Amino acid sequence: MLWHVILGLLRDGELHHGYELMTAFRVRSGGPASPGNFYRELGRLQTHGLVETALNPPDADTRRLPYHITEKGRASLDRWLLAPPMNDGDLAGWLLFVGRVPPADRERLLDRWQEELWVRSQELARQHRAAVDAAATAEASDDYEPLRVLLSRQLKHLAADLAFLEDLRSDLKGWAARKGQSAEGEAETPESPADAEDSGTPAEAQRRAGS
Repeated sequence: MLWHVILGLLRDGELHHGYELMTAFRVRSGGPASPGNFYRELGRLQTHGLVETALNPPDADTRRLPYHITEKGRASLDRWLLAPPMNDGDLAGWLLFVGRVPPADRERLLDRWQEELWVRSQELARQHRAAVDAAATAEASDDYEPLRVLLSRQLKHLAADLAFLEDLRSDLKGWAARKGQSAEGEAETPESPADAEDSGTPAEAQRRAGS
């Protein structure tokens, strides 16, 4: 997850040093940030040509090395935003930048996530019913069998995720409306070429490729 989160934090094209990126991550996510993990990922990203270091301004702290995203890094991030893995780790990172995903693609990805949660909940419910039935007919055992409560816990987590998804959809709809967008998330006024160039969304790369 951190790999793409760092690229997302650098997506504005400005120079940012590691501490600044960690601070931005804490503000966006509300979670802790490990300096070791951040600098390790920055090193990996640099090795793969997705970020580069730059010279500090003359009056800057020489201990803080600034980084910027490369064209290769932007392309990698934009591909990930349009097709993220739906596991918990990557999904948490993707949600930090969900507002940058074009509305139609965003709805498609949220629908996919909802379907996967629903399918998983149905399977867990079946397993839970089987565990309850088995416990009802089983003889008493010296060992406590926790399967029923563990499956129940997973079901509650899935129910919470489905409720969160509905809250997210509602919040995104309100955010889009406040931005002056239509209910479908499309801009009410045409976007100028200059605005499109600075939009910072995955669609930027697609527009450039088609120009």
